[in-house]
Amino acid sequence: MNRFIECLTQEHNHGLVALAAFICVIGSCLSILLARRLINSQGPRKAVQLALSSLIAGSTIWSTHFIAMLAYDPGYEHGYEPVATGLSLLVAVLGLLVANGILAYAPAGVYTLIAGAVFGLTVSAMHYIGMSAYLLPGSIIWQQSAVAVSVLLGAVLGSGAYHRVVFPVTRYCWLGGSLLMVLAICAMHFTGMSAITIELSPLYQVPPQVVSDETLGIIIMGVMAVVLLVGFASVSIETNIEDEARDQLQRAALHDPLTGLPNRMHLNQKMTQFSARLDQNETERAAVLTIDLNLFKEVNDVYGHTAGDTVLSTVGKRLSQALQSDEFVARAGGDEFVALKRGFRRLDQVTAFAERLHALVVEPINIDQASVMIGASIGIASTIEDGRELHDLLHKSDLAMYRAKMEPERHICHYNAEMDQQSREKKVMISDLRQACANGEFELAYQLQNDIQSLAPVGFEVLLRWNHPTKGRVSPGEFIPIAEETGLIRQIGLWVLRTACFEASQWPKPYSIAVNVAPQQLVQPSFLEHVSDILFESRLPPERLELEVTEASIIDDQAHTLRVMHGLKEMGIRIAMDDFGTGYSSLATLQTFPFDKIKIDRSFVQNVHLDQQRAAIVRSTLLLGAALKIPVLAEGVEIEDELTFLRSERCDSVQGFYFGRPMNREEMLKIFDSSSDSKAS
Repeated sequence: MNRFIECLTQEHNHGLVALAAFICVIGSCLSILLARRLINSQGPRKAVQLALSSLIAGSTIWSTHFIAMLAYDPGYEHGYEPVATGLSLLVAVLGLLVANGILAYAPAGVYTLIAGAVFGLTVSAMHYIGMSAYLLPGSIIWQQSAVAVSVLLGAVLGSGAYHRVVFPVTRYCWLGGSLLMVLAICAMHFTGMSAITIELSPLYQVPPQVVSDETLGIIIMGVMAVVLLVGFASVSIETNIEDEARDQLQRAALHDPLTGLPNRMHLNQKMTQFSARLDQNETERAAVLTIDLNLFKEVNDVYGHTAGDTVLSTVGKRLSQALQSDEFVARAGGDEFVALKRGFRRLDQVTAFAERLHALVVEPINIDQASVMIGASIGIASTIEDGRELHDLLHKSDLAMYRAKMEPERHICHYNAEMDQQSREKKVMISDLRQACANGEFELAYQLQNDIQSLAPVGFEVLLRWNHPTKGRVSPGEFIPIAEETGLIRQIGLWVLRTACFEASQWPKPYSIAVNVAPQQLVQPSFLEHVSDILFESRLPPERLELEVTEASIIDDQAHTLRVMHGLKEMGIRIAMDDFGTGYSSLATLQTFPFDKIKIDRSFVQNVHLDQQRAAIVRSTLLLGAALKIPVLAEGVEIEDELTFLRSERCDSVQGFYFGRPMNREEMLKIFDSSSDSKAS
């Protein structure tokens, strides 16, 4: 130990030692940073990183050694043999190539320590090869114990440095790795230098062609300047590339690619920031606005999804350009947007913000050669009246938006407690609907369908009724839309179809049975299989089953619906178009789809004998049915005059309250008894 201190304090130039230490620190930090990148690289980039990191680390070891050697002053003439000097650099680079190769490609764990040990052994090999190039007028006597200690220090500290690279505990572990690498190089070098004793001899002379201290110093500084410059340039370029890539990834993660607006993830982050402000300052105010586009589905249906994308991107651009300070808009999904506002004092400032956003949305949008206009329904909830929990405000603004959507005369709606009550009631109804089938709460009602000339029954349309255990009879107008919205209509519709087919199969007379099919049922991949199984199990002749579909079932996916309808026709099932005349593509639909019956909607039959427009629509429909050879049934017949008009226009069949209200099973079975009695008499 005394020899080590004496060597360092008395036999070295402290300025050059400091320079060697500086180069060692800079090179070690650079080497550790590159080693971290190396283990995270893939493919060709890993090979480039391997070569670069090995070159820089090897050059750092070599430069540190020879600058320290320049600092060593034995007190007499000395020099350096060129071949061994150059060989020591080659050994340093190749040794680091092996060490870093193990680090990069071998499994983490014990191989990490092996890689570090190879690094330390490389430092030792370079040192002692470099020392063999050291020429002076005498010979060097080595103290073997000190040599062994120097090799061991290099290997142990090198293993520690590499371990910090692969197994960091914190983000700053690279500093610990750099420190261990510096210690490995310096401890090995100065311990090795303390192991030498020089014996002078007149028999040894320093050859005149050896590399002088000045020349070697210039070579070392030149090599390290180039190597460090390349290393720093590489790290800087890669850091910039990574930062740019990180920024791009962050933008992609937080922004909607179509509109360029912040997405739902970004919205959640912004709401968290606003919530923190609300918690810190009781006077802080915030508002949440939910915006849903009106008529957007129609744009997609008429002009295609590309046009829909154009609408969304245009709306997004308008909204983002019109924002002021403390305002934020995100695309929450589909055609729904969410806006946040803070820094206001009165609620009418929020309303003005909503009006501004609405005005931007309703401006005409040019699509190819057409100009389309859409609307927007906006719901508002604020901390002034509706609480200070921002996610709760988002839910409340959503409820207000749906209220605005249901009331076309108002495009902006503020939240109130009644909406929350309705929302809770809706959730309860959804829960009750899920249990209704299992609890046997549904039943079928039957409405007569009559031949218009003889007025004799020809069939029944089944209608669904719900007997709630506590609320009593629930109107279909209340629960059917909720069942369709939640998808429960698929399960309920299947129950209706199965129950109706089993009931009709037991009738004493082969009347037809008409069952409504919801749009969600038609898109089910297993729908045809379900219908086939029900017919097989109930043994109902397929020609007695009539499935009623609306245009809404057809428009969304015409190709799929056409395949399903042809499949039903192949089974022998008849198909009726329900609510004819209420859609916008009825004529085209009749030409494309294989309907067996047209049902005129009740809205055209009511007072048809008094309203010329309704009469014209009904006559046109009857003429169209006759031309296409499709029978026509008129719904909603309630009075004699309506029946007389339809009979004079040669309608095929009718149904409505004129023939009686929908009946339960027992009342319906009496129809068969009365029909049998009339025949017997």
